Order: sequence, then structure tokens, then C-alpha cells
Amino acid sequence: MTRKYPTADVKMLYGRAAARCAFTDCRVDLVLNKTKNDKNKQIGEIAHIVAHSPAGPRAESSYENIDSYDNWILLCPTHHKQVDTHRHTYPTTFLRELKIEHEKWVTECLDEEMSAVGFAELEVAAKAVSNSKVVDKSDFIVIPPKEKMQKNGLTDHSHHLIVMGLSRSSEVKEFIVKIAQIDSDFPERLKGEFKKKYLELKENLHGDALFEAMFEFAKGGNNDFKIQAAGLAILCHLFEICEVFEK
Repeated sequence: MTRKYPTADVKMLYGRAAARCAFTDCRVDLVLNKTKNDKNKQIGEIAHIVAHSPAGPRAESSYENIDSYDNWILLCPTHHKQVDTHRHTYPTTFLRELKIEHEKWVTECLDEEMSAVGFAELEVAAKAVSNSKVVDKSDFIVIPPKEKMQKNGLTDHSHHLIVMGLSRSSEVKEFIVKIAQIDSDFPERLKGEFKKKYLELKENLHGDALFEAMFEFAKGGNNDFKIQAAGLAILCHLFEICEVFEK
């Protein structure tokens, strides 16, 4: 029987791992682009750091948060089988450190690419999320990011991403103005798409999990860190100036 994992924890796991295998010599993308059913296919596997069952690899009878983000690491099928087969080679200490290092690598990749985000990258990222006819006519309201973070229960991890994304806010603003010169509805369409997705996701998610899910939406299914950085820049710009997330 397939286990039903907490959605919020799954969103954080995939988001912080950039949907890639945590093994340094692998880091394969674990989300395949649209299949014939027009859906993305997840090929990643959630591996338990402390075993799910008492008889499993790396079991600890006193550990309580078995099915949670804290006790998971995202792996490809090959490495999942490898760590469970060779339990003594890959103890809990190794897997926890591997997870920390992988998430650090993801953040560093985004940070490095963020400095190179320009018109071309923003255009690719924006096109992935603004192709519908959703138009939002509400006013843009500037809210201090720190205040908005507290209101939405975001932790230091999300704060770091927001600061990173806001470093290119002026480039996003300039990009939106330029596109609006040839497509006057573009700013409202872009904001409308993000608000629509936010309202959809907030029914079941909150805090960091909601932010990770919005970032996933902003990526538009692209696994190129430069385009992901552009998507993050757009998300953070809208986080700051309009009603994406509670104010």
C-alpha cells in the first residue's frame, strides 16, 4: 500500500533539494517534464533517515518524527536502494550530513546564478507562468518583507531565499515595465497568475511549505538554476509589492 505523506513536508523536501538526488556524484533531476498525460512525473524516492519500521535499516525505537521532512532525504531509486542495502556504510549521521550539504549546494547554485539574472532569464521564467488570461486589477501595495514574513510564519530558510530574490527586484521591475510597453496587460496577468496559485495552495499549505510550493510554481518546471533564480526573483518581487502571501 502506498504511504500518504504530509503534503507540506513533501513540498519542503522537494523544494529544498531542487528535486534532485542528494548524492554528490548524482544530483539527477527527479521530475520528468510533461508526459503524454500532460503531467510531470516524479521519479524521486523519499528515503527515511531513521527507518520507517523497527525492522528497517537505521531503526531507532525512540525516534518519533518518522514521516516528516526532518527524517527524509530525497534520492533517486538507485541511491535509495543503495543506502538501504548497505545500512552500515550509510548510517543516519552520514545521511543527515548529506542532506545538509545538498541543500546548501542548491542554495549556493541559486545564489550564484541570481547575480546573472537578466531580461532573457526573466522572460523565460515569466512565460512559464503568465500564459493565461487571468487579469488582476487590484492595487499594488508595498509591504515590508520582514513584517510580511512574520505574518506568514516564514523561517530563516525562506528569509534567505527572499533576500536573495529581492537582490534582483529592480531588474524585475524594469523587465515588467518593458514588457508592458508591448503587452499592456502583462503586469496584471503576471500578478493574477501568482495570486491565483497562492489562493489555491494556501487552502492546504502555510509557512515555508507554502513558500516552497510558490517557488516551485515560479520555476515553471525548469531545472536550469539560472531560470529558477529568475523565477525566484519574480516571486520575491511580487511578495514585496502585492498581495501574494498575507499582508
